[in-house]
Amino acid sequence: GDGRRPRAVFMAFGTHGDVFPIAALAAAFANDQQQYTVVFITHSAHQSLSTHLAVSKVRYMPVASPPALASEQLDNISYDSVQSNAGPESFSRRKEIIQTEHRKACLASVEEVFGNDPSIHSDFIVINFFALCSFII
Repeated sequence: GDGRRPRAVFMAFGTHGDVFPIAALAAAFANDQQQYTVVFITHSAHQSLSTHLAVSKVRYMPVASPPALASEQLDNISYDSVQSNAGPESFSRRKEIIQTEHRKACLASVEEVFGNDPSIHSDFIVINFFALCSFII
């Protein structure tokens, strides 16, 4: 066809137990389907995966959102990190701000991978929806 490699994007969010199995799937897929460009998008907190994924030629793309949101953890997240000028707010409001920024970061990552290419022949995205009770995309 068009001379470009098909793209496979694996997106995994949450704790290690949510993310590591999808990372293993991405690496196995990349090893088996070498004609694909494989990308793995997850929280920057899982940076330790990048070396392991690189061995299988999987590109690691981090997003800055935290892997889990608990009220006690939000006290340690600065408002600058979620790009909000708002003052102290409720847990629900702060979580909503982080979720909005998470969605924007995910969309930006996907746009970076796919760009303006009108062809999506053989491309696909895998998302671990089972971990999205914390992050609604």
